[in-house]
Amino acid sequence: MSLRLTLALLATTCSGCGLIRPVVVTPPQAPGSYSTSVEPSTEPPPPSSAPEGGAPSPRPPKEEGAPSRPAEHVTQDEVWWSAFADPALDTAIQECFANSLVLHDVRDLIYENQLDPNVPQGWWYPLQVGILNPAGLSHVVAIVPPAPATRARYSIATADVGVRYQVDLFGNLAAQRSAGMNFAEQQRQLTEARVQDLAQRIAQVWFDILEARALRDLTLRQIDYNKELLRLIQARFDQQLTPRLAVLQQEQLLLNLEAQVPLISARSALLNSELKALLGRVPNPADDIVPLERQLPDLPPPPRLGTPGDLNANTPEMRLQELRVAEVEHRINANRASWLPTIELVGSVGAAKVGLSEPVLHQSVVGVNLTWAFFDGRRFTEHMRLPIQLHRRHVQYQLALNTAIGRVQDAVVQEEAGATSLRALRAQVQLGRKLLDEARRLFEQGRSDYLTVLSALTNLVGLERASLQAQRLLLNHRVGVYRSLGGTWSREVTLNRE
Repeated sequence: MSLRLTLALLATTCSGCGLIRPVVVTPPQAPGSYSTSVEPSTEPPPPSSAPEGGAPSPRPPKEEGAPSRPAEHVTQDEVWWSAFADPALDTAIQECFANSLVLHDVRDLIYENQLDPNVPQGWWYPLQVGILNPAGLSHVVAIVPPAPATRARYSIATADVGVRYQVDLFGNLAAQRSAGMNFAEQQRQLTEARVQDLAQRIAQVWFDILEARALRDLTLRQIDYNKELLRLIQARFDQQLTPRLAVLQQEQLLLNLEAQVPLISARSALLNSELKALLGRVPNPADDIVPLERQLPDLPPPPRLGTPGDLNANTPEMRLQELRVAEVEHRINANRASWLPTIELVGSVGAAKVGLSEPVLHQSVVGVNLTWAFFDGRRFTEHMRLPIQLHRRHVQYQLALNTAIGRVQDAVVQEEAGATSLRALRAQVQLGRKLLDEARRLFEQGRSDYLTVLSALTNLVGLERASLQAQRLLLNHRVGVYRSLGGTWSREVTLNRE
């Protein structure tokens, strides 16, 4: 009989080991290269001839038929904002990683999920030591046959200290542990995405502050120029060389520019408050983080895009989806293992005493407990549900890849369009200054009325502001490219537990 039981357990063990499969997640199919062309023509565009001081081209055109280069590993481990060569920006982002209350919260949540009591943890999880069977004192009244029956009264006291350990023979606990640790890693990827979003937002606010400063300086220069022009028009009006209308028009333009200064200052104060909140400080409108000598930087050399398949390893969003697929695979393994027997090693040492006059009886137990539920409705329902959930996770994995590819392509297209627009705007600014100088010269010589000067001046004011805004947007688009490409540097931030 014992031999049959041993053979039956051995056969069950072999069959159970075959049910547990290693979890290997295959990434979804990705195209071989990005599609960032906005021109209907398939021929490469001619090289741009940017004027001196113009915006650099975001990247050279790709040769037709040239294979895509894989992303450089070093660019994914190193922080992208180092390309702007601004130590103050690096210090601000590192301060955010160290002091941000949001990161403190989500970073601790990773380790909280790792210590979930419902997830098997280490060798000690299936071990129980203590009074596992009830200890107590009871009074017994019994009728003892044969006839005539005899009534027996006695008291009995029992106490046992036991040990119980579940043997994970079929990998049920291991599958549950893998699923639990997988969920904690999912929280890490969510935190990494938050870390990368914070770095992106800090860089964007940083450039917004620099733009607000540059816009204020530009507005003050325009005010000084218009005051000088107003004095000229007033002098010509006093000499009856120009009508009163020209004086009123110039005064209106000057008041319009002066009214914009407090609005620009208010926007700068709000941006500084937002930046300090991002860094984990108490919000304050004082402009004391971005160094005063900083200006909007030039666009750094473009990053290497690599192939869309690189996004599976480089972006936290794709790493999250891979973990979500693996989580269901682990739960499927746990469900399969739960249909097999549960084996526990048990042992106990105790004592029992019957009545006051009887001696103490010592007892000890060593053995194996076998529990096997041949059918469980809850587990059967889970068995039918998990494949459907796995299919949905694969669909979400593919959808996440399509979204990630679209983010890269959209960011690159925006950057290329922004660079082209900035070059055109800077050329228009140069032309607008020449136009204003010529209109003013003709006005001073009395060969033209003031309407020509006013039109040229208004046009130049708008062009200079649009050029400044386009430069800031171009930098933000480059930051968007960096964020869409992701990186592995953010994992180190999540490992810094307080």
